[in-house]
Amino acid sequence: MESSKKAVTILTGFLGAGKTSFLNHLLQENHGTRYAIIENEFGEQGIDSELVIRPDDNIVELNNGCLCCTLNDNLYEILSELFDRRNEFDQIIIEATGVADPTGLAEPFVSHPLIKKHFPLKGIICMVDAELIESQLIETEEAKNQIAYSDILLINKTDLVNEGQVSELEKKLQKLNPLADVVRGNKNAFPKIDLSSKESPLDRIFQKTDKDTFEGEALQFPIKKPHSHHHHKHTEEIVSHTFHFDQAFDYQLFDRHLFVYLMLQSQGLYRMKGLVWLEGSEDQYVVQSVGSRLDIEKKRAWEIGEERKSVMVFIGKNIQRQGLEKLLNKCISKRSSTQY
Repeated sequence: MESSKKAVTILTGFLGAGKTSFLNHLLQENHGTRYAIIENEFGEQGIDSELVIRPDDNIVELNNGCLCCTLNDNLYEILSELFDRRNEFDQIIIEATGVADPTGLAEPFVSHPLIKKHFPLKGIICMVDAELIESQLIETEEAKNQIAYSDILLINKTDLVNEGQVSELEKKLQKLNPLADVVRGNKNAFPKIDLSSKESPLDRIFQKTDKDTFEGEALQFPIKKPHSHHHHKHTEEIVSHTFHFDQAFDYQLFDRHLFVYLMLQSQGLYRMKGLVWLEGSEDQYVVQSVGSRLDIEKKRAWEIGEERKSVMVFIGKNIQRQGLEKLLNKCISKRSSTQY
């Protein structure tokens, strides 16, 4: 591929499907490739800042030689900056928010002639949660669209369900999107994926919008964001609540109250994720849930002199901040006293 052309892959999938785990897998498996990673996360605060290094605004260089930036609103602006820095990376990966319709992210790559020339869309990979996709397809249009517009459907968490369920799911996904390749894996055994020979179905969807939309514009970088009347309803229906604590949680209380909440009261909750300080431990922990499954795992040791604190993020429909705050306060160690 010419040095001026940088292939783009979009990574999509509903909240909790495993996009971050797969992205980390790609970075580890292809350590010789310099990626420009565009993170696009729904919510007040990106909790994945500790899992995939995220900057606040500008494009930054990671310690593995890759670049990383956060997509707030203007993808055209980011692509213009990446064009100026195109000698610093080999490929682009866009990790979409878990409630996004991927067509919005893909549109510039298949409709704008200059972007198509320099940033060809290699493909769209959709992570599919083997445990929860059935209910997600019933409850949300976003999950259906993510599957319908992808080139690769990667059934994740196959180690958590039986072979019969996976086989039935493969058949269902093939019916939903006959153009896609359906593969399976889990965080311990992701498959090798090659999109180099595939053509995205979005090329056909947007093929009529190419020259007409941008006729008369100066086809050179930087590119201005075109005016759009498209409205994303999901951002009105889905809310995100973020909580900060500067005191330790009691592990027993934390585990018990969250387990009960997930089993009995979590209707409408799509995703919970946090980085927490547990009393009596010298390690920081990652806590997350998808559906009613709760996982609390050791992440890393607290560094000497590092400020110990916790942050929790909840994303869903009709979830009430006051009730969640009361729940988390019940989990604080009795030896702690100050919350901010």
